[in-house]
Amino acid sequence: MNPLASRLSNFQESVIREMTRKAIEHNAINLSQGMPDYSPPAELIEGLDDALKANEHQYSITYGRKDLREKIADKLENYNDILYDSENEITITCGASEAIASSILAILNHSDEMLILEPYYENYVPLTYLSGAKPRFVKLRQDDFNLDEEALKEAVTDKTKAIFINTPHNPSGKVFTRNELIFFADLCNENDLIAVTDEIYEYIIYDGLTHISPASIEEMFERTVTISGFSKTFSITGWRIGYVAAEKQLMNGIRKVHDYLTICAPSLLQIAVLKSFELGEDYYKKLRDRYQINRDYLVDNLARLGLNPIEPKGAYYLLADVTEFSNNDKEFADFLVRDQGVATVPGSSFYQKENPSFDAQKYIRFSFSHKLETLREAVSRIEKRLLEK
Repeated sequence: MNPLASRLSNFQESVIREMTRKAIEHNAINLSQGMPDYSPPAELIEGLDDALKANEHQYSITYGRKDLREKIADKLENYNDILYDSENEITITCGASEAIASSILAILNHSDEMLILEPYYENYVPLTYLSGAKPRFVKLRQDDFNLDEEALKEAVTDKTKAIFINTPHNPSGKVFTRNELIFFADLCNENDLIAVTDEIYEYIIYDGLTHISPASIEEMFERTVTISGFSKTFSITGWRIGYVAAEKQLMNGIRKVHDYLTICAPSLLQIAVLKSFELGEDYYKKLRDRYQINRDYLVDNLARLGLNPIEPKGAYYLLADVTEFSNNDKEFADFLVRDQGVATVPGSSFYQKENPSFDAQKYIRFSFSHKLETLREAVSRIEKRLLEK
């Protein structure tokens, strides 16, 4: 008898986290996982002191601190243009990842299908299988990652119940436009679908573009689960404080799952992130400017080295076409990480495994969530190794 559940055969452990382990093993610069080497704002560090002084070492209520939910509700109204009731429609989670897990487990049945756009952040597929449902993949257009509307329409079946919408998009950096989000809205309304959004990079957006939340589109509020968090915006990925917002009926189900998955998010850190709401617009402008400088530097220098990057419009990742050097993304990523090199992520990690396309082995993903001097050293190492190769 196999002691493990058969559903585990549909996916593997995270390749992103595997590449972090390889970075440690080879003393390499880690451009694989989105872990900024910037310090959090001083206000949040002060928030830790406040939390310790408050002696908050026990559980918070399952849904999260009332004051934190109220602050998030204000932010969602003012920044995302969505009006949620903090008492009944917002839950604090252990990172956006747990918010996604709680939502998927609450929504999907064993006979359901979840639409997932390729390339995709690698968490989505395992969570769909863990729910007992099946993913149904639709590729974004090659090289610009724009939406293929006809392909998406054709992918909907009588089993389709939900769709993931990730904007800004990981790994491509695609930012969905209002017209594209209206198309999603029409698709969801015509087919009675639920949209689960991943908006964790909502403040990291370039070239004067604006983040638009899918739930803010007309007729989408009641069928959208909105997910975000504090990790990426404030360089606190290890704090694991995220949140999920949805209309009351959806939230009742999500809260049931959340309760039994994690009970509550860390109480001390819920207090600490309250300080983030004291930061003004200047913080967010500097955040965007910092990462846009990093993006431009990495795009320019990877292009110079023949790695053909696709310029992202949001988030802090980019995909680079490595076919000039290799037709195997995994081998090329392993080549870069060895001998004190640079850790990246093979592009095939973001594509389906059962029916992979050429795209799956065409790219590697770089994170530029690092100080500029870190990126300069990484480029220097890559240049040296490409010359050696």
